[in-house]
Amino acid sequence: MLTHLQTELSRWPHERLFVGFSGGLDSSVLLQVSSETSPDVCALHVNHGLHADADRWQTHCQLLCDQLGVQFTAYPVEVGRGNVEIEARNARYSLFDAVLGPGDLLLMGHHRDDQAENVLLRLFQGRVQLAMPHARQLPRGAMLLRPFLGVSRNQLEAHASQHGIKWIEDSANADLSYDRNFIRHEIMPVLRSRWSDVEAALVRSADTQLGMDSLLRFLIDDDTALRLQAFPDSLRRSVLRVWLRQFGEFTVTDRGLDAFIAQLDAPKDRQPTLALSRGTLRRREQVVHYVPAIVLDDEYSVAPPATLRLPHGALTIEAHGPSGFAASGDLRVRFRRGGERIGKRAVKKLLQQAGIPPWLRATYPLVYEGDRLVAVPNIAIAPGGGEALEGSVVRRWRARWSPKGHP
Repeated sequence: MLTHLQTELSRWPHERLFVGFSGGLDSSVLLQVSSETSPDVCALHVNHGLHADADRWQTHCQLLCDQLGVQFTAYPVEVGRGNVEIEARNARYSLFDAVLGPGDLLLMGHHRDDQAENVLLRLFQGRVQLAMPHARQLPRGAMLLRPFLGVSRNQLEAHASQHGIKWIEDSANADLSYDRNFIRHEIMPVLRSRWSDVEAALVRSADTQLGMDSLLRFLIDDDTALRLQAFPDSLRRSVLRVWLRQFGEFTVTDRGLDAFIAQLDAPKDRQPTLALSRGTLRRREQVVHYVPAIVLDDEYSVAPPATLRLPHGALTIEAHGPSGFAASGDLRVRFRRGGERIGKRAVKKLLQQAGIPPWLRATYPLVYEGDRLVAVPNIAIAPGGGEALEGSVVRRWRARWSPKGHP
């Protein structure tokens, strides 16, 4: 197990290492092996609060981490109403995405038996993506890796027994009202009695699909814009689905994708859209755009020179020559509310002339000194200005806006 994990980690450079730690068999073995590989590993425990013993499980996880000398962090989450399995998963992954970022590597303990069950579960649910990927990027840039997908549960149990690892058995795992448990306890034994290597066969099918997805990703630019019509009709749905996964969009339906694709050739004055779980899909001038949902403050303060990092990009204020805009103090960044003008020019028209898509104009950053609009980054600056207040020095600046997904 140790050699296997070391080999896996060598393929994924990272600055910080985390293990998603529930206290079950797979995550307990993964944490123990990770602690031998990387002394600085951190265990992330998500307390869903769904079971009467949830707090006791958290205490168990804390004690095991203390024994291993591993940093332990627990996070409570609220699980939404509806399908408990899906809502708990959504809460868990939202938490991971919130606390991890670029340079972080998160290990999950899913194993070969999980993958086989997952293929059947998603097949019965009518899902297109049958397999759990070996690795994928979370929306904020952290990487998620499942190093045990090729390891059976029997192998994990043998390792745990050899090393004296105690794990939690969730009584809910025997509840057949949950689809995954029904497959595990009722379906898999029947299949295994007929085909002894059924798990291996299902995992091979999963690997084949993942290989096809990798090929499509190789052909697609890693950007928020996609020229979908460059692909044959028969591939467009698959290309669009694979492309959307990089943005964390995993629940889009075939019906929704097909309806959107059917509108690719609509007249130019039409703006086809498809609402997704994390953003919106749009078409403009034969190009498909993914627009993530973002939450912005009304105003941000900037003391130039500086780079202000926003959820949808980076705004850089840097010193410039005589052609820059004049300002003598801190600046404010705001967003359109309607009627803005820079000098005598309407900001709305400037954004249109610059080719900024309509759905991006409301979140395009505008730079103010006090109540005076001094710059529309990359597009226009205010004429004149530069009167110094007593004791202040007027300097000239340039504002550059780099939206996320673009240089």
